[in-house]
Amino acid sequence: MTHVARRGFELKPLHIAGLGIIVIAIIYGAFGFQSGFRSYTQSIDEAVAATRSVQLSGFLGSTGEYDEQGRFTFLIQDEHGKLLKVISNEPRPANFEHAISIVAIGQYDPAEQAFMSEQLLVKCPSKYQEQ
Repeated sequence: MTHVARRGFELKPLHIAGLGIIVIAIIYGAFGFQSGFRSYTQSIDEAVAATRSVQLSGFLGSTGEYDEQGRFTFLIQDEHGKLLKVISNEPRPANFEHAISIVAIGQYDPAEQAFMSEQLLVKCPSKYQEQ
C-alpha cells in the first residue's frame, strides 16, 4: 500500500485563533478609526443637530462656574452670537478666563439642554503676539 502525501493547507486550531485575532483587530480598528473623524463646527445649531460627537469651536460667553453636581459649566458663543451652555466633568482649564477661543469636544444632550463636553481645548493669547 502506497501512502499518498497530502499537498494542501491544513487548518489547525492555532491558525483559527490567529485569524480570529486579526478579525477582532480589524473590527476594533474600524470603530476606533471612525471616532477619530469628529465633525468640526463653529455653529451651535449644527452642534445641536449632530447625532454624534463633534468639536464645537467658539468664544467664551461667561467665565464659568461649578454646578450642584460639581461639574464645570460655562457659556460658549458661536460666530453668529448664539450662546449654548457647556457642561464638563473636567476641572476648569488653566488660564480659562484669558482664552481667546475654546473648542469643546462632545455632544449635545437634549435632556440637559446643554453641550456635554468630554474634553476642552483652550487657546490663550500668545505672550509673543503684539498687543
